Amino acid sequence: MKLTEVKKLIEEYQEKYRHTNLAKFDISSIYDLFPDKNTNKEFQKWSETYQHNGRYGVYLIMNDNFEIIYVGESNNIGKRLGNYFGYDSKKDCLIKQTWSEQPRYICTIAIDNETWFERLALEEYLIYHIQPIDNVRSK
Repeated sequence: MKLTEVKKLIEEYQEKYRHTNLAKFDISSIYDLFPDKNTNKEFQKWSETYQHNGRYGVYLIMNDNFEIIYVGESNNIGKRLGNYFGYDSKKDCLIKQTWSEQPRYICTIAIDNETWFERLALEEYLIYHIQPIDNVRSK
Protein backbone atom coordinates (compact mmCIF):
# COMPACT_ATOMS: atom_id res chain seq x y z
CA MET A 1 0.00 0.00 0.00
CA LYS A 2 1.28 3.46 -0.88
CA LEU A 3 1.46 6.54 1.33
CA THR A 4 -1.45 8.31 -0.39
CA GLU A 5 -3.73 5.40 0.50
CA VAL A 6 -2.42 5.31 4.07
CA LYS A 7 -3.27 8.98 4.53
CA LYS A 8 -6.86 8.10 3.61
CA LEU A 9 -6.82 5.31 6.21
CA ILE A 10 -5.62 7.78 8.84
CA GLU A 11 -8.46 10.16 7.95
CA GLU A 12 -10.93 7.27 8.16
CA TYR A 13 -9.57 6.28 11.59
CA GLN A 14 -9.90 9.85 12.86
CA GLU A 15 -13.49 10.16 11.61
CA LYS A 16 -14.74 6.77 12.81
CA TYR A 17 -12.88 6.16 16.05
CA ARG A 18 -11.96 9.52 17.57
CA HIS A 19 -14.04 12.23 19.19
CA THR A 20 -14.52 15.26 16.96
CA ASN A 21 -13.10 17.55 19.68
CA LEU A 22 -9.67 15.92 19.47
CA ALA A 23 -6.99 17.57 17.36
CA LYS A 24 -6.16 15.88 14.06
CA PHE A 25 -2.97 13.85 13.90
CA ASP A 26 0.05 15.76 12.60
CA ILE A 27 1.46 13.96 9.54
CA SER A 28 5.03 14.85 8.59
CA SER A 29 6.45 15.55 5.18
CA ILE A 30 8.36 12.72 3.51
CA TYR A 31 11.86 12.11 4.83
CA ASP A 32 14.39 10.82 2.26
CA LEU A 33 17.10 8.54 3.66
CA PHE A 34 19.12 8.76 0.44
CA PRO A 35 18.57 12.26 -0.99
CA ASP A 36 21.50 12.03 -3.41
CA LYS A 37 19.25 9.75 -5.51
CA ASN A 38 16.49 12.35 -5.72
CA THR A 39 16.26 16.09 -6.26
CA ASN A 40 12.75 16.58 -4.88
CA LYS A 41 13.01 19.77 -2.83
CA GLU A 42 9.78 19.06 -0.90
CA PHE A 43 11.32 16.13 0.98
CA GLN A 44 13.23 16.42 4.21
CA LYS A 45 16.72 15.10 3.66
CA TRP A 46 18.89 12.66 5.59
CA SER A 47 20.82 14.30 8.41
CA GLU A 48 18.03 16.81 9.08
CA THR A 49 16.29 16.18 12.40
CA TYR A 50 13.16 14.07 12.09
CA GLN A 51 10.13 16.35 12.00
CA HIS A 52 8.46 14.75 15.04
CA ASN A 53 11.63 14.04 16.98
CA GLY A 54 10.88 13.61 20.69
CA ARG A 55 7.13 13.14 20.18
CA TYR A 56 4.77 10.22 20.64
CA GLY A 57 3.58 8.70 17.43
CA VAL A 58 3.61 6.23 14.60
CA TYR A 59 6.16 5.99 11.82
CA LEU A 60 5.96 4.49 8.35
CA ILE A 61 8.99 3.12 6.55
CA MET A 62 8.69 2.94 2.77
CA ASN A 63 10.62 1.54 -0.17
CA ASP A 64 11.63 3.38 -3.38
CA ASN A 65 8.05 3.12 -4.68
CA PHE A 66 6.53 4.71 -1.55
CA GLU A 67 5.05 1.36 -0.54
CA ILE A 68 4.85 0.86 3.22
CA ILE A 69 7.17 -1.94 4.34
CA TYR A 70 6.92 -1.32 8.10
CA VAL A 71 4.65 0.46 10.60
CA GLY A 72 5.91 1.16 14.11
CA GLU A 73 5.09 3.25 17.17
CA SER A 74 7.18 5.00 19.77
CA ASN A 75 7.11 7.37 22.71
CA ASN A 76 10.03 9.18 21.02
CA ILE A 77 9.93 8.90 17.25
CA GLY A 78 13.43 10.27 16.63
CA LYS A 79 15.04 7.96 19.15
CA ARG A 80 13.27 4.90 17.74
CA LEU A 81 14.24 5.76 14.16
CA GLY A 82 17.80 6.20 15.41
CA ASN A 83 17.71 2.50 16.34
CA TYR A 84 17.12 1.68 12.67
CA PHE A 85 19.17 4.31 10.84
CA GLY A 86 22.48 5.96 11.66
CA TYR A 87 25.52 7.52 9.99
CA ASP A 88 28.25 5.78 8.05
CA SER A 89 31.83 7.11 7.84
CA LYS A 90 30.80 9.63 5.12
CA LYS A 91 27.78 10.88 7.16
CA ASP A 92 25.41 9.13 4.73
CA CYS A 93 22.54 6.98 5.97
CA LEU A 94 23.53 3.64 7.46
CA ILE A 95 20.78 1.05 7.72
CA LYS A 96 21.33 -0.79 11.00
CA GLN A 97 19.09 -3.81 10.48
CA THR A 98 17.96 -6.18 7.75
CA TRP A 99 14.74 -5.38 5.91
CA SER A 100 12.84 -7.38 3.28
CA GLU A 101 13.19 -4.39 0.95
CA GLN A 102 15.57 -1.44 1.04
CA PRO A 103 14.08 1.40 3.15
CA ARG A 104 14.11 4.73 1.36
CA TYR A 105 11.51 7.08 2.83
CA ILE A 106 9.96 7.75 6.24
CA CYS A 107 6.75 9.49 7.25
CA THR A 108 5.74 10.12 10.86
CA ILE A 109 2.40 10.76 12.52
CA ALA A 110 2.64 12.68 15.79
CA ILE A 111 0.15 11.99 18.57
CA ASP A 112 -0.81 14.67 21.09
CA ASN A 113 0.89 14.31 24.49
CA GLU A 114 -2.51 14.24 26.22
CA THR A 115 -3.62 11.19 24.21
CA TRP A 116 -0.22 9.48 23.91
CA PHE A 117 -1.89 6.05 24.19
CA GLU A 118 -3.58 6.51 20.79
CA ARG A 119 -0.33 5.65 19.05
CA LEU A 120 -0.83 1.99 19.98
CA ALA A 121 -4.32 1.82 18.47
CA LEU A 122 -3.33 3.72 15.34
CA GLU A 123 -0.35 1.43 14.79
CA GLU A 124 -2.52 -1.69 15.11
CA TYR A 125 -5.18 -0.19 12.82
CA LEU A 126 -2.62 0.61 10.12
CA ILE A 127 -0.86 -2.75 10.34
CA TYR A 128 -4.19 -4.56 10.05
CA HIS A 129 -5.20 -2.62 6.93
CA ILE A 130 -1.79 -2.27 5.25
CA GLN A 131 -0.24 -5.67 6.04
CA PRO A 132 3.36 -4.39 5.65
CA ILE A 133 5.90 -7.01 4.64
CA ASP A 134 8.19 -6.42 7.64
CA ASN A 135 5.53 -6.37 10.36
CA VAL A 136 5.33 -9.95 11.56
CA ARG A 137 3.08 -9.39 14.57
CA SER A 138 -0.44 -7.90 14.54
CA LYS A 139 -1.40 -9.27 11.14
